[in-house]
Amino acid sequence: MRDERRIIVVEEDTKSNEGLATAFGIVFVVVMGIALFDRGLTMAWAAVVGWFN
Repeated sequence: MRDERRIIVVEEDTKSNEGLATAFGIVFVVVMGIALFDRGLTMAWAAVVGWFN
């Protein structure tokens, strides 16, 4: 008896999510840069206010 069933092999495409990961990585770096810049301005503002009080 021969087994005539077909074997289905699913290959994962690792490059399909590569572009999406790059985009989210860039967005993350930009948002963190803005947050650090904002934190620096906040600390500078607090220092200046402290000088005048």
